[in-house]
Amino acid sequence: MKRIHVFSTAFFALLSFSALCLAENWTPELQREYEMKYDNLKILQSAEMKTDTSDEFITIPEGYKEVKDFDVAKTAPSIDFAVIQGMTPLYLPTFDLVKGGLYGGWGDVTRGPDKCFYFSIGNHMSYGGTAYIIKYDPAKKKQSIVLDLKKIVGWKPADFADGKLHGSLDIGPDGDMWMLSYYGPIPTKEDLSTVYKGSYLLKYNVFTQKTENLGIPLEGESWPYHVYDSKRGLFFGIGSVNGDVLVYDTKARKMLYGGFPSNDIHWCERCIMLDRDTGKIYSTNSKMYPPDPWPNMFKGDQNFVCYERRNNRFTVMNAKVPPNPVTGMVTGCRAHTEEKDAQGAFWCFDFSGGIFKFYPEEDRTESVGVNWGKEGKYTANMNFSPKKRYIYYLPGADNAAFTYGNPIVQYDTQTGKKKVIAFINNFYVKKYGYNPGGTYGIELDEKGESIFFYTNGRFATKEIGAAYGRPAIFHVHIPASERVE
Repeated sequence: MKRIHVFSTAFFALLSFSALCLAENWTPELQREYEMKYDNLKILQSAEMKTDTSDEFITIPEGYKEVKDFDVAKTAPSIDFAVIQGMTPLYLPTFDLVKGGLYGGWGDVTRGPDKCFYFSIGNHMSYGGTAYIIKYDPAKKKQSIVLDLKKIVGWKPADFADGKLHGSLDIGPDGDMWMLSYYGPIPTKEDLSTVYKGSYLLKYNVFTQKTENLGIPLEGESWPYHVYDSKRGLFFGIGSVNGDVLVYDTKARKMLYGGFPSNDIHWCERCIMLDRDTGKIYSTNSKMYPPDPWPNMFKGDQNFVCYERRNNRFTVMNAKVPPNPVTGMVTGCRAHTEEKDAQGAFWCFDFSGGIFKFYPEEDRTESVGVNWGKEGKYTANMNFSPKKRYIYYLPGADNAAFTYGNPIVQYDTQTGKKKVIAFINNFYVKKYGYNPGGTYGIELDEKGESIFFYTNGRFATKEIGAAYGRPAIFHVHIPASERVE
C-alpha cells in the first residue's frame, strides 16, 4: 500500500511559521515599509560584517519571564553580524505560507575542509522556487552565494520547483557536498499527480566550485533531511511525501535502497543520526497524526530505529525517547550531537526540548532534563565543544526565541549547568533595528573558540516581534575565560 505522508509535513511548516505574523498581515509591502522605518544604520544591502561587544550581551533582559535556572557569562563576547546578501529579487512577489514567498533558512550549518561555513537559504516558493548555498569565510569576513538551485536544475517559470535545501550540507575531506532538494509550499494531491515531478540529487565541491545535477532519484518524492558519510561513501535521505528512504553509494554512483523502510518503520523526518564509528544510522520511529495539536500528534513509544548498509537492514530497537521530565510528553528525537561522548552516548533533544542521552551499542536511553525554560524549547541543533565537555545551542528554532532574548547557551555536561554566552536580541533591535528570530543551524570553529549561525529575522521592534523574511548571520567569538575545558 502506498503511504502518503505529505500532510504530516504541514505540521513542521506550521511550527516553523508559528511566530511569523504578530498582529498584522505580513506582506511584501509591509516588509518594505518596516525596512525603511527600522533599518537604523542602513545595513539591509550591506555585506560588511559589523563587529560589536556590549555588556548588554551578558545582561538578562528586563522583564524576563522564563525560569532563571542558568548562569550568565562574566565576559561579553565579540560578535560579527550582517544581513545575508545576493538573493534576488530583494522583495519576493508574495509572502504567504501556502502560496510561498519568503526568505529563510531551515537546515544546518557545516564547516568545510576550507575552514569556511556553509548553509542554505531558500525562497519557499513553488513556481519561481529556488534555494541558495551561502559560504562564509571567517578569515576574510566575507559571505558569498556559491550555488543557485534554480540555475542548476533549469526550472522554467511554469515548473513546480523546489524552494529549499533543507538537509545537512555535510562535506567530505575532498570537498564533496551531497544534497537533496526539498519543496517549499506543500504540494497538493493534485500537484503530486500532475505538476510535481520530485526533488533532485546534487553534488557540489567546495574546492572546484563545480556542481553536478544527478536528476530525480525517486519520482514524486521530496527530501527534508539527509546525511553524508564521507568515510564510507554513503548518502542517506528521508522523504516527506511517501516516507521513503534513499540510500545512495556516492563512490559507485548507484542507489542501494529506495522506498519505504522495512518493518513498517516511519523514519522521523527531522532526525538522521550517523554513528561515524560504526556507519550505522539511527532515528526514531515517529509516526505523526495531524491535525492533532502539537505535540499530541506523536503516537506510539518513539523507539529508536537503525539502518545498516549490509543487506539494507532496518531494525526497531528497544531504546525509546524518554518522556519530557516536566510534562511527561513523549515525542521523537529532534536534535543530537554529531559525535558520541566518552561513554558512548549521543546527547539529544526531543521535539519538546527534553534532554536525553542515547547509547546505541547498549540500546538504551537516559533522561537528563530540559534545554531551556520550565518545560524545554523546540531546538533543532546542538554542537559539542572540541573536548566534549560543553554543548552549545540556541533554544527556540520556531522563531519564538526573541521573547526570551535569543540566548546562546553553553550546557556543561559534567555539572548539568547552563550558561548564557550572550542574549543577542535587545542589542540588535536597539542598535540596528534588526529582530533576530530562531535558527536551525549552528557550527563551532575547529578549536571551539567561536560559534557561527544564521537567524530567521526581520527589521522590526521587539513589540512587533521576529519572523521570517530577512535572514542574517552571526559569528560569536567566545572569550577564552568562558570556555575552559
